[in-house]
Amino acid sequence: MDTTNDFSVVGNAVADLLKTHDVQRFATELAPTADDFRAVLPANSLNDPDAITSGANRTVKSTAQALLEKADSMHLNFANSNLFVRVIPPEFTGRIIFSGNPNDANEGAPYVRKLEVLLAPDAGAAASTNNAFKITVTGLIKFPSGWKLNGGLQWADFPAGVGSEKERHELAILQKAGDNEGITEQDDPALLQLANAVVHFIRDRDASVYQQDALANGNDVYALAQKVMGQQAPPKEAFFQNWNPQQQDWVNAAGTVLNLMTNSGIDFKDAQIQVTGASVKQLRAPPTITGLNGLSGEQFQIQFSVQSDAKSKTGTSLAGDYTLSADQIMRLGNNWRITANLQWDKMPDGVLDDKDEAQLELQSYLATHNTLPPGTTAPEIEFTRLDNGQKMKLSDLRGKVVVLDFWATWCGPCQEPMARLQTLREQNPYWGDKVAIVPLSIDDTIDVLRHHVDARGWTNTFNVWAGEGGFMSSPAQTFHIKGVPTTYIIDAQGKIVTAGHPAALDIDGEVNTLLTQSKQ
Repeated sequence: MDTTNDFSVVGNAVADLLKTHDVQRFATELAPTADDFRAVLPANSLNDPDAITSGANRTVKSTAQALLEKADSMHLNFANSNLFVRVIPPEFTGRIIFSGNPNDANEGAPYVRKLEVLLAPDAGAAASTNNAFKITVTGLIKFPSGWKLNGGLQWADFPAGVGSEKERHELAILQKAGDNEGITEQDDPALLQLANAVVHFIRDRDASVYQQDALANGNDVYALAQKVMGQQAPPKEAFFQNWNPQQQDWVNAAGTVLNLMTNSGIDFKDAQIQVTGASVKQLRAPPTITGLNGLSGEQFQIQFSVQSDAKSKTGTSLAGDYTLSADQIMRLGNNWRITANLQWDKMPDGVLDDKDEAQLELQSYLATHNTLPPGTTAPEIEFTRLDNGQKMKLSDLRGKVVVLDFWATWCGPCQEPMARLQTLREQNPYWGDKVAIVPLSIDDTIDVLRHHVDARGWTNTFNVWAGEGGFMSSPAQTFHIKGVPTTYIIDAQGKIVTAGHPAALDIDGEVNTLLTQSKQ
């Protein structure tokens, strides 16, 4: 375990930033350089030290500037303060693996996800977490040159009597976002406002209510992108070329919610509805986000109770508890807005018939796991072979165990799993033609994919392309792909055995088990 003194340069740099407002000096001292990354990256690394450095420097500067702007807005002036600094030792010091073997103790570099720095005008106050200014520093890497900041910094707390109730409320939410925790409507009443808007929509079946009061507006999202990304933001036309079809899909999904109600005879027009809970399972904050604007929440759920004398087509009372969900929402200004498909998660027993109930269970599983459930027959998809440019179907591989890996050349976390797929046949020569290892790229063009694969010699797998559309391509949509990499292991009969992030799967073990079972 590293001691507090190892981080003294970090704490002193933060104090100096508050006193001098010199963002450039802060970045020069704490942002990693290209030479820092070259010193820890393996020789065969696919990471570009200059590109990583540029991104880290931009994040350090933007979060430092936001920290100062918040202090200025609260009329906090540290210019003439003699700040005492105390760094709270991290609970855990791990290692960040850039590439190579994660089991190698010499790989990567020491890493601290979060560090807390306390600052106060006297040593006594600095020793107390209740009477000091607290700043959270995230993403510290220990290079040969010392600890450097690969993430950002954020206000975490103020001394008693400093800051309004609203500002403290905001900090509490940001702390949860920094720890990727969830929140409920008790933490943020804005969640309840969104929940009520959705309930209004399903009661009155008014699509305009949903689009205006519940769904994210493209102009608001683009304005946020410009603020966060600056010159790196995409042109407005390019942004809306992607946004408009995506938003239409969300509108269509909301229509599917209503269609299920119509088909099942569910009518809440005269019902009494009470929202009983609104929550997100996990908050996320991009490094450059320093306020609530731009936060995202994953697995948003709305629980509500219904009192009604009406019945569904099955003859069951509509009274009971219901749950709606969306994979993601975003904080835009003072409001949360939905940025995913709205769907039913739960209805009272008997309200739906068996067919619709099965579909509801599938939707609930997808909302929780972002993959199709084990035991499901793998849906049919078509893709393009990289070796000859010919179309083929997934069912053409029936009779083989299939390792189907959705990935992309632009996806950093996909590169190492893809490289490891190349080694599976060498490590398991007895697999022969009984196993198909199929990386399925969702890149924009097949030429980009071919160049990337050829340059790395990744030819020990059966490489295919999903076709145009990226996440909106037919294979990605059919398999409900929300992020890459995502790997499915499918048995010889075409049934899904398991799915998830490849790093969390024992691919060798799962395939070997299936091959052993096939011999019995």
